[in-house]
Amino acid sequence: MKLRTLYFLLLITAFSCSNKETSKDGFTTIKGKFNSPYKQELELMKIVNGKEVLVSTVFLDDSKEFGFTFKTGKEGFYTIGNPYIEIPLYVKGNEVFTIDYDFSKPNNRYTQTEIPNEENKILYNWEIETDTINYYSNFGVAKPATYIEFFPFYESFINTMKSYHSKVNSSNAKFNKLMNSLIDLEIEIVPLDFIFTPRPVHPNKEQFPSYFSDIIKESIVFDEVILELPRGIRTVGAHQQYVSMYLDNEDNNDKGIIKVINKMTHTIPNKKIQAYYAIDNIYRYKVYNQEYLDYVTPIREAINSVPDIRAKVEAHEEKIRVLEVGTIGSTFTFKDINDKDVSFFDFKGKYVYIDFWATWCSPCKREIPALKKLEKDLHKKDIVFVSISMDKPKAHNKWKEFVKKEGLTGVQLFATDAFNTPIAKDYKINSIPRFIIFDKEGKIVDADAKRPSNPELKNELEELLK
Repeated sequence: MKLRTLYFLLLITAFSCSNKETSKDGFTTIKGKFNSPYKQELELMKIVNGKEVLVSTVFLDDSKEFGFTFKTGKEGFYTIGNPYIEIPLYVKGNEVFTIDYDFSKPNNRYTQTEIPNEENKILYNWEIETDTINYYSNFGVAKPATYIEFFPFYESFINTMKSYHSKVNSSNAKFNKLMNSLIDLEIEIVPLDFIFTPRPVHPNKEQFPSYFSDIIKESIVFDEVILELPRGIRTVGAHQQYVSMYLDNEDNNDKGIIKVINKMTHTIPNKKIQAYYAIDNIYRYKVYNQEYLDYVTPIREAINSVPDIRAKVEAHEEKIRVLEVGTIGSTFTFKDINDKDVSFFDFKGKYVYIDFWATWCSPCKREIPALKKLEKDLHKKDIVFVSISMDKPKAHNKWKEFVKKEGLTGVQLFATDAFNTPIAKDYKINSIPRFIIFDKEGKIVDADAKRPSNPELKNELEELLK
């Protein structure tokens, strides 16, 4: 019932709605109806290290009925829903949940007609008592709420949420601990999600109520209990983003986005949480370069302290080292605008800046004016600008017409088979625009270079050309 990011991992069996009312031998059954306007599928997620991991997916027909039966491991939180709606359940095994969710209802959208135990009675009542929050996060309403409405509402609603601690009184000590932690985490993630979701208007630093500071001070995001909670790691990210944007005395505009992201990770005090938070950012790096090392070096200790994270990082680094600085570039020969063969090593003795682009790619085309200016500014320098079109072969004539119409300068080449061309495989080009810089010997300087529109690029190139 809350907005959240999806994480996918393993798959087990799901089937249509079952008539069985009991589950045995460690199996759990979740069944009912789920009516949502967003997606015609329903996902069962398990919480693994603070993230929702996909267990199974059911595709809904017109009846909107669904059923999951799955083998339960250790007890803990699961969720069912889709990218916009999340319903938490506490699963131990040998349980049957009967759920009805109908987004079209103005009230009481979520009901459980069969609640298997006292833990889930407490969790269900928590979801019902805090359902008011969904009005402020629901983009299905005609006019999305803004901070002007939300801030005063939440100031009083926090007390309602905190008061629920007194109702967490099951005979299950583990559940009580996790449920109390979930309440505290929800108190924090709700307002942070709100301010980091696009709205018609946003507050400035001075307009935040004092309770935001209290939430940050009382935060549990650095307690390892969050690794057992839905949206645990995402709350860490929201917490760090808020601190960076609104509490950090440094000017983020001066630091640049990369340095801000680095600091968000590097300042997490708990090594285990730091490692699990960092892995998603690590996957964003496609090249083993200084920028990557600046991110990963200060957190090596944290990475090495968690064996599964260490293994993932080592596997990722093995892949991206192919593009390591100093590696000789992959050879290629493509046709230019005049159907003349042009090879990579024709440029030996000059620096080379390659732009991988396509006529259908809007972000690529937005870089054209800046690229033209860069070529003009560095004219007669020891650098050649090469643009390689990743259009499909059938668009060859369209590419030629575009090059002529737009008066594109530099060396214009057409890849033989778009993203299936060997060079695209060599440089792991899965999205464009993509830029690569080579030195005079054809060795990689930067396999994920800055875009022409980035003012820092010209400075870097001028430094190389000295």
